[in-house]
Amino acid sequence: MNTDRDKQILICGSQMVRVLAKCFAVVLTLWVATFTQAHADADAHWQAECIAGVEGNGGRGSNAANAYCGCMAKASVQFSGDPAGMLAVMASPMEGKMAAFEAQSVTNKKIISACVMRVEEVYGVAESQGAAATNPPKGIWANPDVIAAILAIDFSASQAKVFKAAATDFSNNLRKATAKILRDDSDTRRRVKKTQRTLLKRLDEKVTTVLGSNQIARYQGFSNILLEKIEESVRLGSGDFLDTSGIPGGHTH
Repeated sequence: MNTDRDKQILICGSQMVRVLAKCFAVVLTLWVATFTQAHADADAHWQAECIAGVEGNGGRGSNAANAYCGCMAKASVQFSGDPAGMLAVMASPMEGKMAAFEAQSVTNKKIISACVMRVEEVYGVAESQGAAATNPPKGIWANPDVIAAILAIDFSASQAKVFKAAATDFSNNLRKATAKILRDDSDTRRRVKKTQRTLLKRLDEKVTTVLGSNQIARYQGFSNILLEKIEESVRLGSGDFLDTSGIPGGHTH
């Protein structure tokens, strides 16, 4: 008698376990479905914001924004990128896009660069990039040594704006002054050198007022390289040595 009762208890217990297992499976399925849908919604939202940023601000990849953003989304998952950081670059206006790019992690930079190159291979260069592609920045501001020295200063966003404005004024003023001096044959070389140093000192004063103490030495290194490249370019007679289109905006953080 007790044996039959024990059997019934075991049967009931077994049935309850199966019922609970089925309930758990249903709950788990619903949770996975909800999580998957939420994740898909987040991905779709990111993709929509990315496309809007690329198309709205123009630049590289803007002629195939859907493919460009899709490439970055997939690569971000595969290589553990930072989607929020990439979105910040895509949402930046043209004048601030390089600064936003420089602020990214190495992984993000590689993903963005690889995807835009792939998009341009398949869809071609965006029309707004045509002029830049055929007429890249020239002269001193495009010189790798000068660019490296500028990036080493590690400008903040506000410092970069001051630098870019001051450097543009310096370039324009020095170009005009040099052209005027070269029209006069008397003591030309001495006057050119004096003008270079006077205007460079003015540039230094504008920029160093916004730098931190740990940036001064690096800035002086840049200033020395800049003067060296200017003197070299003047000797070689380069007509575009102060093309301001290549002035970078610095590294932001």
